[in-house]
Amino acid sequence: MPELGPTSMLDPLVEGWAKEAGMDTNTLSSIFGGNILGGIIGVPLDMFLTDLGSKIAQAALGGLGLMLGTYTFKGQKRLQLDTMQIGSRLFSEILDPSPQQIKEIQKNVGELIDGFVQGRWDKVAYAIFRNPREFTGLVSPPPAEKKELPTEQKQSTQQTPAGIVERL
Repeated sequence: MPELGPTSMLDPLVEGWAKEAGMDTNTLSSIFGGNILGGIIGVPLDMFLTDLGSKIAQAALGGLGLMLGTYTFKGQKRLQLDTMQIGSRLFSEILDPSPQQIKEIQKNVGELIDGFVQGRWDKVAYAIFRNPREFTGLVSPPPAEKKELPTEQKQSTQQTPAGIVERL
């Protein structure tokens, strides 16, 4: 009976690829699926947390995954491999910030320090968690644009005395 793990459903999909590469199917499935699952876990972190908060959470979750794989899941080969692959993907995300993220992280660190110094816990929280107003901008549709009337209709809808005389 095959071992079950979070990525075991990918085994049939990568079996041919693993044979061609000369690898064990479980290993390739764990590598491929662990990276996918690590990326999926990162999506809600990026949505609900600021760039600083997301990097902190990814480091914590990645470290937790690596520790679980190292110390808790010994002997459970597939689950250990999957957990460590997901953890390493999350942990390595902290090493890949974009230039825009670096600027945002610097701003968030400044806000975090200011919040601690001023004793404003709302400022500390918003340095890590997204402000609800900022979050609504991410998920709500943009406002509908006002349609511009063609120039002929604009002229005919003018209510000036000269416009009324022209229509008559």
